[in-house]
Amino acid sequence: MQRPIHLIFVSALLAFLPFMYAVSLAETAEIRKPVWAGKFYPETRLELMELIETLSVQAAGTAIAEPAGKKLKAVVIPHAGYIYSGWTAAHACNILKGKPFKKVIIMGPDHRIGFPHVAVSHAAAYQTPLGNVPLHQDAAKLRAGSTLFQAVEASDRMEHSLEVVLPFLQYAIKNFSFIPMVMGSRVDVQAVSSRVAELLDHETLVVVSSDLSHYLPYNQAETRDKETISMILNLEDDKLLARENAACGVIPLCSLIRLADRFNWRPKLIHYSNSGDTAGTKDKVVGYTAIAFYGDHS
Repeated sequence: MQRPIHLIFVSALLAFLPFMYAVSLAETAEIRKPVWAGKFYPETRLELMELIETLSVQAAGTAIAEPAGKKLKAVVIPHAGYIYSGWTAAHACNILKGKPFKKVIIMGPDHRIGFPHVAVSHAAAYQTPLGNVPLHQDAAKLRAGSTLFQAVEASDRMEHSLEVVLPFLQYAIKNFSFIPMVMGSRVDVQAVSSRVAELLDHETLVVVSSDLSHYLPYNQAETRDKETISMILNLEDDKLLARENAACGVIPLCSLIRLADRFNWRPKLIHYSNSGDTAGTKDKVVGYTAIAFYGDHS
Protein backbone atom coordinates (compact mmCIF):
# COMPACT_ATOMS: atom_id res chain seq x y z
CA MET A 1 0.00 0.00 0.00
CA GLN A 2 1.35 3.42 -0.92
CA ARG A 3 1.99 5.89 1.91
CA PRO A 4 0.26 9.29 1.67
CA ILE A 5 2.48 11.94 0.14
CA HIS A 6 2.36 14.11 3.28
CA LEU A 7 3.66 11.24 5.42
CA ILE A 8 6.53 10.68 3.02
CA PHE A 9 7.39 14.38 3.24
CA VAL A 10 7.30 14.34 7.06
CA SER A 11 9.51 11.24 7.20
CA ALA A 12 12.03 12.82 4.87
CA LEU A 13 12.02 16.04 6.89
CA LEU A 14 12.61 14.16 10.15
CA ALA A 15 15.48 12.26 8.58
CA PHE A 16 17.03 15.52 7.40
CA LEU A 17 16.66 17.42 10.70
CA PRO A 18 19.87 16.12 12.34
CA PHE A 19 21.87 17.31 9.34
CA MET A 20 20.14 20.70 9.39
CA TYR A 21 20.85 21.00 13.12
CA ALA A 22 24.52 20.14 12.65
CA VAL A 23 24.85 22.73 9.88
CA SER A 24 23.12 25.30 12.07
CA LEU A 25 25.53 24.61 14.93
CA ALA A 26 28.52 24.87 12.62
CA GLU A 27 27.29 28.18 11.27
CA THR A 28 26.53 29.70 14.68
CA ALA A 29 29.36 28.19 16.73
CA GLU A 30 31.19 30.86 18.68
CA ILE A 31 34.70 31.80 17.62
CA ARG A 32 36.70 33.50 20.36
CA LYS A 33 38.18 36.51 18.59
CA PRO A 34 41.69 37.76 19.45
CA VAL A 35 41.61 40.41 22.15
CA TRP A 36 45.32 41.15 22.53
CA ALA A 37 46.49 41.23 18.91
CA GLY A 38 48.12 44.58 18.30
CA LYS A 39 49.00 44.85 21.98
CA PHE A 40 50.98 41.79 23.10
CA TYR A 41 51.82 40.70 19.55
CA PRO A 42 51.32 41.96 15.96
CA GLU A 43 47.76 42.03 14.65
CA THR A 44 48.45 41.04 11.04
CA ARG A 45 49.40 37.57 9.88
CA LEU A 46 52.45 38.76 7.94
CA GLU A 47 53.90 40.83 10.78
CA LEU A 48 53.24 38.08 13.31
CA MET A 49 54.85 35.38 11.17
CA GLU A 50 57.88 37.57 10.50
CA LEU A 51 58.35 38.31 14.20
CA ILE A 52 58.03 34.67 15.28
CA GLU A 53 60.44 33.57 12.55
CA THR A 54 62.95 36.24 13.59
CA LEU A 55 62.69 35.23 17.24
CA SER A 56 63.05 31.54 16.33
CA VAL A 57 66.25 32.25 14.42
CA GLN A 58 67.61 34.21 17.37
CA ALA A 59 66.68 31.41 19.76
CA ALA A 60 68.41 28.82 17.60
CA GLY A 61 71.70 30.46 18.50
CA THR A 62 71.32 29.48 22.16
CA ALA A 63 69.49 26.18 21.74
CA ILE A 64 69.84 23.36 24.28
CA ALA A 65 70.09 19.74 23.10
CA GLU A 66 67.10 17.54 23.90
CA PRO A 67 67.72 14.34 25.89
CA ALA A 68 68.26 11.29 23.70
CA GLY A 69 65.66 8.56 23.75
CA LYS A 70 63.01 10.63 25.51
CA LYS A 71 59.74 12.12 24.32
CA LEU A 72 58.59 15.67 24.93
CA LYS A 73 55.55 15.66 27.21
CA ALA A 74 55.12 19.24 28.40
CA VAL A 75 56.56 22.72 28.08
CA VAL A 76 56.50 25.95 30.07
CA ILE A 77 56.27 29.10 27.96
CA PRO A 78 55.94 32.79 28.96
CA HIS A 79 53.03 35.00 27.95
CA ALA A 80 54.17 38.64 28.05
CA GLY A 81 54.41 41.01 25.11
CA TYR A 82 56.55 39.42 22.41
CA ILE A 83 59.10 42.23 22.50
CA TYR A 84 59.79 41.23 26.10
CA SER A 85 59.26 37.46 26.39
CA GLY A 86 59.30 36.36 22.76
CA TRP A 87 62.99 35.40 22.82
CA THR A 88 62.41 32.87 25.58
CA ALA A 89 59.07 31.76 24.13
CA ALA A 90 60.82 31.05 20.83
CA HIS A 91 63.15 28.61 22.58
CA ALA A 92 60.09 26.62 23.64
CA CYS A 93 58.64 27.00 20.15
CA ASN A 94 61.77 25.61 18.52
CA ILE A 95 61.73 22.34 20.45
CA LEU A 96 58.11 21.80 19.39
CA LYS A 97 58.84 21.96 15.66
CA GLY A 98 58.15 18.71 13.88
CA LYS A 99 56.53 17.05 16.89
CA PRO A 100 53.28 15.27 15.92
CA PHE A 101 50.98 16.52 18.67
CA LYS A 102 47.26 16.46 17.90
CA LYS A 103 45.87 17.66 21.24
CA VAL A 104 47.33 20.43 23.39
CA ILE A 105 46.24 21.14 26.95
CA ILE A 106 47.06 24.76 27.81
CA MET A 107 46.99 25.71 31.48
CA GLY A 108 47.33 29.40 32.29
CA PRO A 109 46.59 31.64 35.28
CA ASP A 110 43.68 34.00 35.76
CA HIS A 111 44.91 37.61 35.80
CA ARG A 112 41.68 39.58 35.57
CA ILE A 113 38.50 38.08 37.04
CA GLY A 114 39.04 36.06 40.22
CA PHE A 115 37.27 32.72 40.60
CA PRO A 116 37.80 29.55 42.67
CA HIS A 117 37.79 27.02 39.85
CA VAL A 118 39.16 26.36 36.35
CA ALA A 119 37.64 28.27 33.44
CA VAL A 120 37.22 26.11 30.33
CA SER A 121 35.90 27.97 27.29
CA HIS A 122 32.77 26.84 25.48
CA ALA A 123 33.87 28.50 22.24
CA ALA A 124 34.23 26.37 19.13
CA ALA A 125 37.69 27.80 18.42
CA TYR A 126 40.15 30.52 19.32
CA GLN A 127 41.12 32.86 16.51
CA THR A 128 44.54 34.46 16.07
CA PRO A 129 46.03 36.29 13.06
CA LEU A 130 47.42 32.89 12.02
CA GLY A 131 43.97 31.29 11.85
CA ASN A 132 41.53 29.39 14.04
CA VAL A 133 42.52 26.75 16.59
CA PRO A 134 39.58 24.44 17.33
CA LEU A 135 38.78 23.33 20.84
CA HIS A 136 39.16 19.62 21.47
CA GLN A 137 36.02 17.69 22.35
CA ASP A 138 37.50 16.94 25.78
CA ALA A 139 36.90 20.58 26.74
CA ALA A 140 33.14 19.99 26.76
CA LYS A 141 33.62 16.71 28.61
CA LEU A 142 35.57 18.52 31.32
CA ARG A 143 32.77 21.01 31.89
CA ALA A 144 29.96 18.46 31.85
CA GLY A 145 28.54 18.17 35.36
CA SER A 146 31.70 19.59 36.93
CA THR A 147 32.02 22.20 39.66
CA LEU A 148 35.81 22.37 39.18
CA PHE A 149 35.80 23.02 35.42
CA GLN A 150 33.31 25.69 34.30
CA ALA A 151 32.81 28.17 31.50
CA VAL A 152 33.53 31.76 32.59
CA GLU A 153 32.60 34.11 29.77
CA ALA A 154 34.28 37.16 31.30
CA SER A 155 37.56 35.25 31.52
CA ASP A 156 37.17 34.05 27.95
CA ARG A 157 36.75 37.63 26.77
CA MET A 158 39.60 39.19 28.75
CA GLU A 159 42.32 36.70 29.73
CA HIS A 160 45.60 36.87 27.79
CA SER A 161 47.62 33.93 29.14
CA LEU A 162 46.23 31.43 26.61
CA GLU A 163 45.80 33.69 23.60
CA VAL A 164 49.37 35.00 23.69
CA VAL A 165 51.01 31.56 23.49
CA LEU A 166 48.76 30.20 20.73
CA PRO A 167 50.59 31.80 17.76
CA PHE A 168 53.87 30.17 18.82
CA LEU A 169 52.08 26.81 19.00
CA GLN A 170 50.43 27.37 15.62
CA TYR A 171 53.80 28.20 14.09
CA ALA A 172 55.50 25.12 15.52
CA ILE A 173 52.86 22.38 15.58
CA LYS A 174 50.50 23.41 12.77
CA ASN A 175 47.34 21.27 13.00
CA PHE A 176 46.08 20.63 16.51
CA SER A 177 43.07 21.16 18.73
CA PHE A 178 43.36 22.34 22.29
CA ILE A 179 41.79 22.39 25.73
CA PRO A 180 41.93 25.85 27.34
CA MET A 181 42.23 25.99 31.11
CA VAL A 182 42.44 29.29 33.00
CA MET A 183 43.10 28.55 36.66
CA GLY A 184 41.93 30.54 39.64
CA SER A 185 44.33 31.21 42.50
CA ARG A 186 42.61 28.87 44.96
CA VAL A 187 42.29 25.80 42.77
CA ASP A 188 43.18 22.37 44.21
CA VAL A 189 46.20 21.41 42.10
CA GLN A 190 45.86 17.73 42.95
CA ALA A 191 42.27 17.66 41.73
CA VAL A 192 43.29 19.42 38.53
CA SER A 193 46.29 17.20 37.82
CA SER A 194 44.28 14.03 38.49
CA ARG A 195 41.63 15.05 35.98
CA VAL A 196 44.15 16.22 33.39
CA ALA A 197 45.99 12.90 33.73
CA GLU A 198 42.89 11.16 32.39
CA LEU A 199 43.11 13.17 29.16
CA LEU A 200 46.69 12.30 28.25
CA ASP A 201 47.76 10.06 25.40
CA HIS A 202 50.83 9.77 23.19
CA GLU A 203 49.64 12.61 20.93
CA THR A 204 48.97 15.09 23.75
CA LEU A 205 51.18 17.98 24.82
CA VAL A 206 50.73 19.85 28.09
CA VAL A 207 51.59 23.56 27.97
CA VAL A 208 51.86 25.82 31.01
CA SER A 209 51.68 29.53 30.27
CA SER A 210 53.47 31.49 32.98
CA ASP A 211 55.88 34.31 33.64
CA LEU A 212 58.14 34.34 36.70
CA SER A 213 58.79 37.15 39.21
CA HIS A 214 57.30 40.58 38.62
CA TYR A 215 58.76 44.09 38.99
CA LEU A 216 61.94 43.40 40.94
CA PRO A 217 65.28 45.05 40.14
CA TYR A 218 67.28 43.06 37.60
CA ASN A 219 69.72 41.34 39.97
CA GLN A 220 67.07 40.52 42.57
CA ALA A 221 64.84 39.09 39.86
CA GLU A 222 67.62 36.87 38.54
CA THR A 223 68.28 35.48 42.01
CA ARG A 224 64.62 34.87 42.78
CA ASP A 225 63.90 33.37 39.38
CA LYS A 226 66.84 30.97 39.58
CA GLU A 227 65.51 29.73 42.92
CA THR A 228 62.04 29.33 41.44
CA ILE A 229 63.39 27.47 38.41
CA SER A 230 65.31 25.17 40.75
CA MET A 231 62.05 24.33 42.54
CA ILE A 232 60.42 23.48 39.23
CA LEU A 233 63.35 21.35 38.09
CA ASN A 234 63.32 19.49 41.42
CA LEU A 235 59.52 19.09 41.32
CA GLU A 236 59.13 20.93 44.63
CA ASP A 237 55.53 22.04 44.26
CA ASP A 238 54.98 22.59 48.00
CA LYS A 239 57.85 25.09 48.14
CA LEU A 240 56.64 26.76 44.97
CA LEU A 241 53.10 27.16 46.29
CA ALA A 242 54.39 28.82 49.46
CA ARG A 243 56.74 31.21 47.65
CA GLU A 244 55.77 34.85 47.17
CA ASN A 245 56.23 36.50 43.78
CA ALA A 246 57.52 33.30 42.24
CA ALA A 247 55.33 33.13 39.15
CA CYS A 248 51.92 34.36 38.05
CA GLY A 249 51.18 30.81 36.89
CA VAL A 250 52.09 29.06 40.12
CA ILE A 251 48.87 26.99 40.12
CA PRO A 252 49.35 25.70 36.55
CA LEU A 253 53.04 25.09 37.29
CA CYS A 254 52.26 23.07 40.40
CA SER A 255 49.61 21.11 38.50
CA LEU A 256 52.26 20.25 35.91
CA ILE A 257 54.72 19.25 38.62
CA ARG A 258 52.12 16.82 40.02
CA LEU A 259 51.72 15.31 36.55
CA ALA A 260 55.48 15.05 36.14
CA ASP A 261 55.82 13.32 39.48
CA ARG A 262 53.02 10.90 38.64
CA PHE A 263 54.33 9.94 35.19
CA ASN A 264 58.06 10.26 35.90
CA TRP A 265 58.61 13.16 33.52
CA ARG A 266 61.97 14.89 33.90
CA PRO A 267 62.22 18.68 33.44
CA LYS A 268 65.03 20.40 31.56
CA LEU A 269 65.75 24.12 31.53
CA ILE A 270 65.67 25.42 27.96
CA HIS A 271 66.06 29.16 28.49
CA TYR A 272 65.80 31.99 30.98
CA SER A 273 65.64 35.75 30.49
CA ASN A 274 63.87 38.75 31.87
CA SER A 275 62.48 41.92 30.34
CA GLY A 276 65.72 43.73 31.18
CA ASP A 277 67.48 41.49 28.68
CA THR A 278 65.16 42.48 25.85
CA ALA A 279 63.02 45.62 25.51
CA GLY A 280 62.62 46.69 29.13
CA THR A 281 64.62 48.66 31.65
CA LYS A 282 66.53 46.95 34.46
CA ASP A 283 64.95 48.74 37.41
CA LYS A 284 61.74 46.68 37.36
CA VAL A 285 61.72 43.49 35.33
CA VAL A 286 59.57 40.42 34.71
CA GLY A 287 61.18 36.99 34.50
CA TYR A 288 60.59 34.38 31.79
CA THR A 289 61.54 30.75 31.40
CA ALA A 290 61.15 27.91 28.93
CA ILE A 291 61.25 24.48 30.55
CA ALA A 292 60.61 21.17 28.80
CA PHE A 293 59.44 17.94 30.44
CA TYR A 294 60.47 14.61 28.95
CA GLY A 295 59.27 11.08 29.54
CA ASP A 296 59.32 7.63 28.01
CA HIS A 297 57.88 6.90 24.57
CA SER A 298 54.42 5.77 25.65
